[in-house]
Amino acid sequence: MPPLRSLAALAFFASAAAVSHADAQLIQVKTLPIADGDQFQFFPSATTGLGGVSIALRDSLLDPFTNPAKAARLSERAKGLFFGSPTSYSVSNQGGGGRTFPLGGIVRQGSNFGGFALAIQEIDKIEFSGFPTPTIDLVNADGTVLPAPSAPSRQNKFAFGTLGHLFEGAGISIGVSAAASSLHDIDGVDLLYAGARGVKQHGGELDLRLGALKEWSGGKSMEAMLIHDRFNMTQDVSWADQVWDPNTRRFAFRERIDKNLDRTNTWGLHLGYSQPFADSGWRVGGIMTTNLMSHPKLPDYQIAQVMTIPWDPGHTAAYDLGLGVAKSSGLTTFGVDAVFEPIHTHTWGETPDAIVTSTGILPAGSKTTENHFAFSNAIIRTGVGRDIPIDTIHGSLKAVRLELGLAMRSVSYTMDQFDHVAQSRRTQDEAWLEWTRTWGFGIRFSDLELRYTGRLRTGNGRPGLPSNSGIVFGVADAALASGKNFLSPPTTSMSLTDVSVTTHQISVSVPIR
Repeated sequence: MPPLRSLAALAFFASAAAVSHADAQLIQVKTLPIADGDQFQFFPSATTGLGGVSIALRDSLLDPFTNPAKAARLSERAKGLFFGSPTSYSVSNQGGGGRTFPLGGIVRQGSNFGGFALAIQEIDKIEFSGFPTPTIDLVNADGTVLPAPSAPSRQNKFAFGTLGHLFEGAGISIGVSAAASSLHDIDGVDLLYAGARGVKQHGGELDLRLGALKEWSGGKSMEAMLIHDRFNMTQDVSWADQVWDPNTRRFAFRERIDKNLDRTNTWGLHLGYSQPFADSGWRVGGIMTTNLMSHPKLPDYQIAQVMTIPWDPGHTAAYDLGLGVAKSSGLTTFGVDAVFEPIHTHTWGETPDAIVTSTGILPAGSKTTENHFAFSNAIIRTGVGRDIPIDTIHGSLKAVRLELGLAMRSVSYTMDQFDHVAQSRRTQDEAWLEWTRTWGFGIRFSDLELRYTGRLRTGNGRPGLPSNSGIVFGVADAALASGKNFLSPPTTSMSLTDVSVTTHQISVSVPIR
């Protein structure tokens, strides 16, 4: 069995931040094959069932939420739409889950457009963590009861708003959007504090975007977007420390509250271009995305009485370079995306006190260990959809749509670690594959569109869940995480239980004529 210290220190958090409706522009960094739930992927999409193909294929439902300037594509005939997209997800092996109910709309009036969305979410309590967690009342030496901490809130709230303007003569639209969240539960954090009496989370996220879209006659288009994302969470962890009382000559329990701060700031730039390929019905496109992240504070996941060196997490530079082809002509839609994802992350540990080494003294605040991660990730997405027309004379049913898709993400990196205390250097290579299968079914009426989409993701695991088999992976004693990123230098064996994440979404969109 892996050491509890490693288990408790494992970095775990949601796959996307509160505004991960735009996760194509916010790049995830993972050094461990940790399964993350689809906690924040609840906005409606017309291409999720096609594996999430998005580079050369337009997503009429999701595009206004990823780039606010794309809401200008609403025509004068269909001036907008209202939607609801209740979404639920679950992690196998009693690994968690949740439900979200968003409502919103996008409206265009003349050359101006705007939209809003509100959502309420409830996250399930993980019923089995694999760690003994005190849930009963504890008694002090004087006989008084140390009550169990109150149950934390598992409800999150989200708000989104966007405004924009179309300069029709130039074919250019400009839009701004803001997405804010009030978070009380990030799925999976409970697994990180083995033996804790309770974990209360509170904080939120703010995502700001400025987007521009240029469209030419003939179907050519170019987009640019500037992103600023601020993730800010606090985790209040309750421990019951056993201490010796010399007055009563008995052991007593004393409550200790640890405050762990989780901060990550991201600046991003996204560029995209697509155009028709001759007159064949095909489109080709390309994207370039840059994320520059600073991690001013990440939590120290640890068990009680285990002293770990505080980490100053460092910085990350991540890039997406992608090409896509798609065909949406007649009754068939098909698309393929291929993305190369180079990432460089630099993290380090700092000593709170001076350390004597074989070469001298490291003063307080000096770097004890430095980690450089060089990633060469790859993403491939593909999918196909088919409309089946319904020939009715007086009925409102127009067509039925079927969709299938597959996505693969390959994570591969080299870690170069230097220990300033031992004056030693080591290099380690790690790699794994993540698979996502998608499917969809839609019914289009004359006055509304009803969609169901599902996705199943495998290839990752979670710590502390019951299983007969699992993924054995290296993990450091002090792991780092923030928002949706895992920044832990692998050093010792860690057993992760294989799990799958299944998500279901039903969306209803009503056009405004």
